[in-house]
Amino acid sequence: MKNSFRVLLVILFLNQACFSFSSNSDQQNLGETPPTVAVRPTPTIELTDGAVSLSMKKMDDFLVNPGIGFQDGPAIYGFVGFPTTVSYSDRRRISWNILNPADGVYDWSALDQQLEEAVEQGNQFSFRVYTMIGEDFGGHAIPQWVLDKGALLFANGEPDYSNCVYQEAWATFINELTKRYDGNRDIAFIDISGYGNFNEWSWQDRQTEWDDAWSAGYASGEVSPDLFLTLDGQARRRLADMFIGGEFIGHRCRTIKGEVLQIDYKYPGFQTTQLVMPYAGIRQSAQYVFWRRKDVGIRYDCLGADGEKVYHDLQEVFSTIWKTAPVIFEMCVPERVEPDDADWLLRTAHGSLVHNNDWQYGADVLEDIMRYAGYRFYLKDIDIGYTGRHISLNMTWQNLGYAPNYPKMGQDFKLHYFLINANGELIYQIVSGADISTWLPPDDLSASEPILYPVSESFDVPNEIPAGQYQFALAIINERTEEPILLPLEGKNKLGYYEIAKINVH
Repeated sequence: MKNSFRVLLVILFLNQACFSFSSNSDQQNLGETPPTVAVRPTPTIELTDGAVSLSMKKMDDFLVNPGIGFQDGPAIYGFVGFPTTVSYSDRRRISWNILNPADGVYDWSALDQQLEEAVEQGNQFSFRVYTMIGEDFGGHAIPQWVLDKGALLFANGEPDYSNCVYQEAWATFINELTKRYDGNRDIAFIDISGYGNFNEWSWQDRQTEWDDAWSAGYASGEVSPDLFLTLDGQARRRLADMFIGGEFIGHRCRTIKGEVLQIDYKYPGFQTTQLVMPYAGIRQSAQYVFWRRKDVGIRYDCLGADGEKVYHDLQEVFSTIWKTAPVIFEMCVPERVEPDDADWLLRTAHGSLVHNNDWQYGADVLEDIMRYAGYRFYLKDIDIGYTGRHISLNMTWQNLGYAPNYPKMGQDFKLHYFLINANGELIYQIVSGADISTWLPPDDLSASEPILYPVSESFDVPNEIPAGQYQFALAIINERTEEPILLPLEGKNKLGYYEIAKINVH
């Protein structure tokens, strides 16, 4: 039964697509000097008419795949030595006062250097530009020329985020940042910044005001940017709009003399590169960004502490946002981390990435927590039908991970099939039309079975493929890197393709 199945699957790969694979761009006969692969020995199978079903063996190995998993280092956060595919910036080296040392002057060298180092390591890059590092960790990072123009600091060194000069100068900088980096496929995501300690959008006792009108409007489903009535609420709205794009007529900010000035603004924002909105207790800012842009992710920087409370506080965002944008975390400080709590929130919120913060529980515990973070695509079974030269294929795929893949993060995946001859040469490849980014896990990962995603194709064996023995393989290819991702399946060859069978074609 299994041998018959393998024969039929092989024939499938030899066929020209009747629908999904019909375009010339999706099929190609490779050149005279194709790459060589190591072929796994499999039985020679005679081709017969009929139908067969095969269930695939599932592996539970930890998989290191693009754009998901753990973000280790730099050394100031502790170093576990855990595999990383998205490098994490040393934020203090790329703060606002470093990148924008004078009015109209931009020095991107420190940021570009970190980006280049990540790429050299085979990683993508993520970053946040500070305007405020932290009251006990170095204070503000506002350029001196902005202070000279009239940006204000409170006695504890905290910026006045409602100040007009601060907002105008930061907006000009963000526009330049957008023009330079939006669309760079080596960047996995950029944090929306400009407010709070470490620019994590944390509550500031001296100036943060709760906007009751927005909260009531959001609860009733009747929201509007006009509902931010306080100066602080309007400041947070404008700082977010600089990144996500937007305009507002009649925005209010505070002058150096303490007077309230009314202005209009309009920003293009980042449209191509993935954005992530930090959350550190101010629900309204996260709600506003999610209301405006469903393609902007969320980040919470204390994974492992008070997980149920955090999820409850922002449940309407956490429960939905993962379907269209990534959920990202940073571990809490070691003395507050409970591994079970971290595991619960990462799974419940459908997390994709976790940044290190001096992890103290060892690599084995971390691997158990991170095993299913992000996507994890599994070929559950295949039904093959063969009559004459016509092949029909019905596959069932599942996403066993916590989240889908996000093309905006550079996770642009396509299902490929490969035909390899006895000399190890790639003779033929086909690209499926399946939209892998729609393969979501269930909402409740603890209570629900994985969702089944059928992929059906039908083919006719092309006459130009000569009779002979061939090895068939499949892979999900990351179109950004042209490299295969890892699947929880057996039979992976040296190119990362998953071999199905060695068969004779007549």
